[in-house]
Amino acid sequence: MAIPPDDLAHLLRRTEFVARPERLAELAASERAAVVDDILSVDAAASTPANLTAYSADGWEQYVAACDWWIDQMVTRPRPFLEKMVLFWHGHFVSAWWDVDHGFHLMRQLQTYRAQALGNMVTLTQAMAIEPAMLVYLSNADNVKLAPNENFARELMELFLLGANNGYTQTDVQAVARAWTGHNARWQEDPSISRTYAFNAAKHDYNVQSIFGLPNRPVGSGWNGPEVIDEILSGSRKLLAATYLTTKLWEYLAHPTPPAGVIDAIVAASGFADNHDIKNLVRVLLNRDEFYLPAAKQGLVRTPIEYFAALCYHARPMTADDLGLAWQAESTGQQIFQPPNVSGWRPNGYWLHTSGISGRANIARYAAWSLLQTGRPFDDETVISSKTTSAAVDYVANFFGLSLSTTTRDAIIATHQADRNSHSWWSWYTVGNLLLMVMMSPEMHTS
Repeated sequence: MAIPPDDLAHLLRRTEFVARPERLAELAASERAAVVDDILSVDAAASTPANLTAYSADGWEQYVAACDWWIDQMVTRPRPFLEKMVLFWHGHFVSAWWDVDHGFHLMRQLQTYRAQALGNMVTLTQAMAIEPAMLVYLSNADNVKLAPNENFARELMELFLLGANNGYTQTDVQAVARAWTGHNARWQEDPSISRTYAFNAAKHDYNVQSIFGLPNRPVGSGWNGPEVIDEILSGSRKLLAATYLTTKLWEYLAHPTPPAGVIDAIVAASGFADNHDIKNLVRVLLNRDEFYLPAAKQGLVRTPIEYFAALCYHARPMTADDLGLAWQAESTGQQIFQPPNVSGWRPNGYWLHTSGISGRANIARYAAWSLLQTGRPFDDETVISSKTTSAAVDYVANFFGLSLSTTTRDAIIATHQADRNSHSWWSWYTVGNLLLMVMMSPEMHTS
């Protein structure tokens, strides 16, 4: 049986940023499982342009170009779920542009996430741990046996793989920090040469005898950093890790309060604790009936970055560069490539604050002005003035791919009618205000 249209639109919004008309038409006759498989059949990872992965003397110019490029990938890729997952890993295995040695290291890190976003969890985590961006961001670049640094060890367990106080102790943090000593990054005097991972045997502590209460290893052949990741994901902590990571993905794709039992059911059905297959885990998650319940369909606020992607898609050919999103994004509370701290961004209520909504409104206002300037498709007087007030509202809502609730639609109709009564039916104020109201509707800010 074909997937219900409302379920299909919900699924596409959550996985591909927007429910594109061409994708709705393409998948309308397919069963749910086939639709999920199609979404997961992502194109090969896009290669990051060379100018974004090499040193630039103008760090700000490179940052702007990187922001524009990534938003463009979210908007233009035929199956953009890969970029949705890169955004997830960027907010999970966190590093920040202005905190690492060179910004381009972050672009290289994201390319690693892009290549492995739906692959093997162990492989992805091992690669993340020795990316220069991560080595610098969490101080493992300087972690040596004479002065062990706990930053990476603590976040590896607390935020990345297990969750706070979940299956480890402070003693384990200290032991894991020692296990990661010597896994550093080469310093380069020439700023144009990127830093690279380097294992320094002389600075590694070989005498970490036990972690997680496991039997002691002989002196001189103790735990090594990469072995800790294997132990967490494949050994004594594998079920804890699988449950924690599945919960994070559910919260990202569905909603922040998973129904009782659903996480354990997904972990069991996917075999994720043993096979570490991220794509299969997501496949099982997206096929769960609970993913299509009203609590899930109504349970997520679009992050600013997801809002930008939707805005740029519907307002094509307007781009992230046209809207100045690289520098305007900070006003929304989510600066591209710049999570606020190592715990990353929070969902839902985290975005509903006065300054963040004001930032979105400023961007929407500029987008409305740009749409009127470029003529897509509101510069012709007959587009709006030839329609009734309600038809004009529906026309603009449809332009942005929205199905407005009765409450929202009635409110916008009333305001638009008041604008028509006090201004000409065709004026930049009347039409621009209508565009702004639709772009700031609750439906535009929920995925």
